[in-house]
Amino acid sequence: MDMGSELGYSYRVLKLGGSLITCKDLPRCIRLDVLRNVASEIKKFVDENSNVKVILLHGGGSFGHYEASIVDDMVIVRTSEAMQELNYMVTKQLLRENLKIISIPGKFYSFEIVSQAINSDLIPLIYGDIRLDGSIISADDISIEIAKKLNAKLLYAIDKDGVLGKDGKVISEISSVNEIGMVIQRERYDVTGGIYSKVKKILENYMDAVIFNGGKTGNIYLALKGYNIGTLVRGKINA
Repeated sequence: MDMGSELGYSYRVLKLGGSLITCKDLPRCIRLDVLRNVASEIKKFVDENSNVKVILLHGGGSFGHYEASIVDDMVIVRTSEAMQELNYMVTKQLLRENLKIISIPGKFYSFEIVSQAINSDLIPLIYGDIRLDGSIISADDISIEIAKKLNAKLLYAIDKDGVLGKDGKVISEISSVNEIGMVIQRERYDVTGGIYSKVKKILENYMDAVIFNGGKTGNIYLALKGYNIGTLVRGKINA
């Protein structure tokens, strides 16, 4: 499905990683300076490209991942509350740029809801979440589903310059999971598998994606414009 293609629309699915927008080693700490810059660059792109529809997602970082890593009888409500708090702060910064954001909790996500938001000239903001049975809803998984249905460009903004290889340098292109091996360190609180899991899912779904540093000024805008900065994950060549 490629909604709006007949009207000349194209799509960008941009996921803001939790490691980008929150403090990695400090629970429930948001990086407001980064988030303000991200919001400004999204606004610039949206204003300049009326024929492109943007779908946003964000991860849990030191909010959701931290709370979900503590297993007790309150884990569901704590994790849900933490993600609502983080989403409120993300939404607030985007609204300050006059972006027409509508939040969609992961537990209530459906592609139909996203479609309705797009058709109403709104920008969906879906976030990772926890189900009532305690299982984790990954924003990575949702982003892949949306991008496949819309034939959209898939963008992952993280806190590193891309996927790092054994030498610590950025791998410019990946077309096989074996290219990165198991050298990528998992985030301390990452309950969704970290960068290795992200790349694996992209390749298994035969998607192309760009993984880049969203904290560097100008990168969000450049990625939305279509520049292959950071690491290009090429799954379509295996389709």
